Amino acid sequence: MPFLKAIAHSWAESKLKKETAYTQSLIRELDHAKTEANKRVEAKRNDYSHKIKAHQEKRNKELKIYIDFMNDQLKITGTYLQELNNFQNFTFVCADSWMHVDLCQQEIDIISKKLDAIYSTIGLLDAYIFELDKQSQRQGRYAWREFTATRELPIVNDFVDNTKRRIEREFKNRNDEFKNESKRLQSHRTALHNEANALLVERNTLFENKKTIDEKHNNNKNALADKYYACVEFWNRIAKAFEDWYAYKPSENHYANDWLRELRDGGTLPEIREFIKVHIESMKCANEDFRRLDDEYQPYKSRVKEARETQNYPDTFAYDNAEKKRLSPQVTEAYELAQAGKIFITRLNEMQGYIDRIFPLHPDEVMSSLCEMLNTDREFDNWSAFDYRTKKQRREYREKKQKRI
Repeated sequence: MPFLKAIAHSWAESKLKKETAYTQSLIRELDHAKTEANKRVEAKRNDYSHKIKAHQEKRNKELKIYIDFMNDQLKITGTYLQELNNFQNFTFVCADSWMHVDLCQQEIDIISKKLDAIYSTIGLLDAYIFELDKQSQRQGRYAWREFTATRELPIVNDFVDNTKRRIEREFKNRNDEFKNESKRLQSHRTALHNEANALLVERNTLFENKKTIDEKHNNNKNALADKYYACVEFWNRIAKAFEDWYAYKPSENHYANDWLRELRDGGTLPEIREFIKVHIESMKCANEDFRRLDDEYQPYKSRVKEARETQNYPDTFAYDNAEKKRLSPQVTEAYELAQAGKIFITRLNEMQGYIDRIFPLHPDEVMSSLCEMLNTDREFDNWSAFDYRTKKQRREYREKKQKRI
């Protein structure tokens, strides 16, 4: 028994040493794995930190360039606002001189309408007088007088004499009525003629005054035109800077960079807008291709990832992994192509957004707001007031002209 106990004790001790050694070995392997893992994590952390730092430095550089650009734009815009304010103030000067022209023209038009009415009335009176003369002749009094003056009545008695005197008296009365009516009409015609002469003098005076007013207003319009085109040129400089903001600026997408190299001016707003207009269907197809490939790729990617994380590899693992490897570059390329289109659209929207935000500073907006204010009483003729129509007014004018045709 003591012998068996010694053997058992020896065996147990030996077994314990082996287990202890094995455990220590596992611990050392785990420590080594942990050390390696920590090294990998540290290396990856350092790598990420380096990448983040590099990205931050790049982003800070880009932000500085952007801020410097915006500051320059603000300085230019500040100077432009002074010019725009001068233009806006002068539009009221020009509008005021136009109101004097318009008022004078309205007075001339009113006098012309009065003259037309007077001449029309005079013409009507002439017609009345003519008809009155015809009516008096139709009564035959001239024929009766001529007859009685050249022929003696063969029968003379009291009755004939009384009848003759009565007829002559009636003709005289009627003749007096015609004369009085004709005199009344002639007097009224003379009064109207005198009123017309006075109105002609007044209108001629207004014509002379209008020449001076027109000259002053034309000078104001010419000065306003100079200020307007100076503001438009200034505004275009500001807008052009925004339109050219992304010109020759590469992206991290090789497809987008290839497209930019094809553009003569490196990707200004008009170029990008035209490029998207021409290739919009291709961009839509690129997005659809990416979604289709990604939908096909994601299940394989998920199954391979799950198998590796759980260390449980199904029979389909090899096939799933092969399909994942086959589809991965295709998905990447499709994604890059789809992103290239999005980059162009983003740049378009961003630059157009800048233009939209500064458009209220365009001199057309000043004129439009002034026209809306002056349109409250009657339709305001922007062309006669300023010799200019805004883009919106030109479009509306063309539409009205086409409707008349």
